[in-house]
Amino acid sequence: MKTIVLEKNINCHLHQTTKFNDITISFRFRNNLSNIKRSARAFLTQILSDTCLDLPTKDAVTRYLDTCYGTNFKASGDVIGKLDVIEFRVSTLNGKLVDEDLLEKQLYLLYQFIYRPRLVDGFFDETLFNEMKERLILVINSYHDQPGSHASDQAKRHFNQSQASKALPTIEEIQNTTNKDVVDAYNQLINEDALDIFVLGDFDESVILNYLTTIFNFKAKNSYTDVLDLNTRDTTNEIIEHKAISQTRMIIMFTTNQTMLDSSYPAMLLANGIFGAFPSSYLFQEIREKRSLCYSISSRLDNYDGLISVSTAIDGNNYETVKSLVLEQLKRIQNGDLSDELFETTRKMYLNVLRSSQDSQKSILTLDYRRILLNDTVEINNVIEAIKHLNKEDCIEAFKKVEPKLFYCLMQEAQHEENE
Repeated sequence: MKTIVLEKNINCHLHQTTKFNDITISFRFRNNLSNIKRSARAFLTQILSDTCLDLPTKDAVTRYLDTCYGTNFKASGDVIGKLDVIEFRVSTLNGKLVDEDLLEKQLYLLYQFIYRPRLVDGFFDETLFNEMKERLILVINSYHDQPGSHASDQAKRHFNQSQASKALPTIEEIQNTTNKDVVDAYNQLINEDALDIFVLGDFDESVILNYLTTIFNFKAKNSYTDVLDLNTRDTTNEIIEHKAISQTRMIIMFTTNQTMLDSSYPAMLLANGIFGAFPSSYLFQEIREKRSLCYSISSRLDNYDGLISVSTAIDGNNYETVKSLVLEQLKRIQNGDLSDELFETTRKMYLNVLRSSQDSQKSILTLDYRRILLNDTVEINNVIEAIKHLNKEDCIEAFKKVEPKLFYCLMQEAQHEENE
């Protein structure tokens, strides 16, 4: 990957590959979570991907996309450690395959949606604004209608202030967000957010750079480089809430006391695979397969926040039993109860996952962005090589630092009534 500085804190990253028939261009804006209003930024991902000044209707947008052989355009928001990231991504058939220059159309589309939104007298079109507000409320309601999603969101809110700031905006926050709030968020995005532009595919670098400098009028941005958010918690708590659901949901959050930049990171990845990331893991085998105590169970390592989250759907009567069994599996690894067969099976599975991540456009862009945020220190091939050379003791030592800090249970109401 080659990086070109376009302006202060605006960089273009060129990733040449012949693996794909499409050329993907991604604009990623980033700002510190502590600087922004998340509810207003949520509006931006909707408004800036719906219509724009030159394409003011959905039909106009569709017709334009059709002239680009079915171009795929989307905007999305994400939280990465201490950063709030908004991405605009467009994938278009490589013009070489149809003997047509589609790159200019591709970049023009991004320019129109990002830099020429439907502003009227300094505010977003009122009809559009209200439509997006209704859409966001539907999205949030739908999210919380899913017990697993609701439980995950609630666990974040209870864990600490850092995690609470990454939870989905509430309905009340969306309802109270004004048109001016969203305009202010938009101006902040354009004028302050650091910007990384990724181009992935088989393309002429000089053509890309020429279009970027002629279509866009980039101006210097602010620097936001503090990424990793090592979460800590002094106490361990248990919180049980109740909802009319068919299955109880349990989330256990652990601090790892390590970050992606620690030398133990590859060992932590592998140890989490043994713990609960794969079907061969202790959690799945001991709780799901041997005892049939849950409907599903897995553990997820949050690479930027220094956390592991175990999620499961269970019968509420089995809550205490499952909770104890999860902790037993943690202790097994910490105490060195780890067979050579499981260790090698997990190593092979992780190596396959990491290698296959280089065969997907989305995964490649994610890995490229991680390299930029962390200054190339966690390059995927280095992680692969490190995992190849790990031994069981490395994983055991890394997992000894893992501590359970929050037990969150979203109990089915019928079960709660039976227990009473």
